[in-house]
Amino acid sequence: MKTFILSILLTVCLFSLSAQETAKSIPSKITEATVFLSGAELTHTAAATLAKGDNELKIEKLSPNIDRNSLKIKATNGVLVSSFEFSTDDLPVRKPNEGRIKELNDSLELISDRLNKLNAEISIDKQLTEIMRKGIDKNISDTVKMVDLMKLMDYFQNKSMEIENRQIANQNKKKKLELLINELNQRLRKESDNEYEKSGILLIRCTAPLSTTVNFTVSYYTPLANWTPYFDIQVQSTDKPIKIISKAKVSQLTTVDWNNVKLTLSTITPSSGKIAPLFNTWFLQYVTNIDNALRGKAAGVAVQNAYSYVDESPMELQKEATESKPLLIRGVSSTNQNTTPLYLVDGSPVDNINDISPDMIKSIEILKDASATAIYGSRGANGVVIVTTKGIGDYVTTDETVLSQTFNIDLPYSIPGNGKEQNIELKTQEINADFQYYCAPKLSPETYLLAEIPNWEKLNLLSGKANIIYDGTYMGETFINASSTQEKLGLTLGTDKRVVVKRELLKDYSSSKFLGNDIRQVFTYKLTVKNNRNETVHVVLKEQYPQSTSKEIEAVWLKDDTTKPTFHKEDVGVVTWEEDFKPGETKEYRFSYSIKYPKGREVK
Repeated sequence: MKTFILSILLTVCLFSLSAQETAKSIPSKITEATVFLSGAELTHTAAATLAKGDNELKIEKLSPNIDRNSLKIKATNGVLVSSFEFSTDDLPVRKPNEGRIKELNDSLELISDRLNKLNAEISIDKQLTEIMRKGIDKNISDTVKMVDLMKLMDYFQNKSMEIENRQIANQNKKKKLELLINELNQRLRKESDNEYEKSGILLIRCTAPLSTTVNFTVSYYTPLANWTPYFDIQVQSTDKPIKIISKAKVSQLTTVDWNNVKLTLSTITPSSGKIAPLFNTWFLQYVTNIDNALRGKAAGVAVQNAYSYVDESPMELQKEATESKPLLIRGVSSTNQNTTPLYLVDGSPVDNINDISPDMIKSIEILKDASATAIYGSRGANGVVIVTTKGIGDYVTTDETVLSQTFNIDLPYSIPGNGKEQNIELKTQEINADFQYYCAPKLSPETYLLAEIPNWEKLNLLSGKANIIYDGTYMGETFINASSTQEKLGLTLGTDKRVVVKRELLKDYSSSKFLGNDIRQVFTYKLTVKNNRNETVHVVLKEQYPQSTSKEIEAVWLKDDTTKPTFHKEDVGVVTWEEDFKPGETKEYRFSYSIKYPKGREVK
């Protein structure tokens, strides 16, 4: 039995390898990309000429990293895809440049010849130097006259210096030529080698009703892409609407460049097969020692899946080994060439329909006389035979549900496959806002300009960073929280030093006293606000006093009717003043609180 199973597996593998070798390779081009917050659905198109019957093709240049369960294949002209298999391989992206290789070889030959001649000169100079040295030694050993010896020595010195200088120059030339030869060899190796790139390959098997040219559409999901929303918030002045420009940063690492594709951005995040949890019955029981031991090992209760599905294998189409018989259409004569009707297969005219396999025909409609000429004119004078072939939709039912916000971009975009971000402007919206100046001087002496946008849910914004641009000047960055439950969307636009807030402790109105075993301290502060702007502004001022966490500690807000706060949240100890300030106007606010605690203790 093991031998039998092994032989079957080996046969299947050999068949798969043989199919890949004999299949016709066709390139694909990406035409559409729907990018999610994480991942993307890509659509490729490819064209091929098929023979009648079974065909095997390899569609190349797909992304190598895909979710294979998401693969969808469509074909035109009645071609039925019966099976497919996805794999990856290294495909050459650049072939050797024969013309460039010849140029490099010619340059190498020329420079190598110059180097050989230079080496010969260096060798000859070494030999001349050696011969001169031997001649001097011989003349010195033979007792020659001193005058002749001096002349010989002068000649040897001059000639040796000339040869030495020439050798130094030749050695420098040699080094340069060797470096140049090394560089040319590197270029030659680079030009001679193929450059490979990992690519996804789709091996498909399909059946064509007749010899035709077919267009394939392949779509799939890949995790190697994403987009991030961000915004430009432009504020010209506080008396004009805010302009919110929604933008997106799109990047992808699929290794396939998206050139002039139809781009769609979606806020959906594929769930990767997540299933909504369901409750099991919760039974109460007494806790035992064994339960306590097991509790440390298990943190929760497993949720059982209440849903099930049947995974059906793709239908394999079998072709009967019988010769196709001519297709006879009742009511239309095909014996007389002068009365040949107009044949249409899936909307395209063909010479005849006798070559179409009857098993692949979904429906046949015949139009005659006035009903034919009314639609097709003189072409339908002899009748019209309309044949509709079966498509993949006759075997598979698909349900689609809209779960996200999408941005369909009319202009074609190009996104490189190297992960480099591309910035895309999506839409511009204007909305009125309530502006106010906010300061919490205990926390920060800065005064912040805030914008509160009512009915902000109508903007349908996403969470993301936002660049603040006030009166044409970049003020910094903030964050839009689209998950906020606040009635108004608050934006911090920046600080403004023209609205000044000063906080100081009034020592004359502050005190510290002993009351029996307790200490009672009173703190009084003065807040001074001045508007140095040339327009009326609305100021929100906040202060805080402490809260007690012990019965031994008492914290009390000391009421002052002269500077009564607009809002007072006693449960958190925060007071708020809100007022309008005219240009140049100054106002003061005073508040006090007391704390009492036992002697010998410290509070903070």
